[in-house]
Amino acid sequence: MGRPIVGSEPRDKMIGFRVMATTVNKLNKCAEITGATKTELLERMIDALYDNLTKK
Repeated sequence: MGRPIVGSEPRDKMIGFRVMATTVNKLNKCAEITGATKTELLERMIDALYDNLTKK
């Protein structure tokens, strides 16, 4: 038995990428200020970008 599902979908996929130290610092600061996890913040940013790009 694995970790319980948080939210509406399981988080069973993993991606990795290289970023600059300043980007990591900004993401960490955003997480600290908002109290959200880095995963939650990235999902919000991707959702916002997707919605913006796919407007009709």
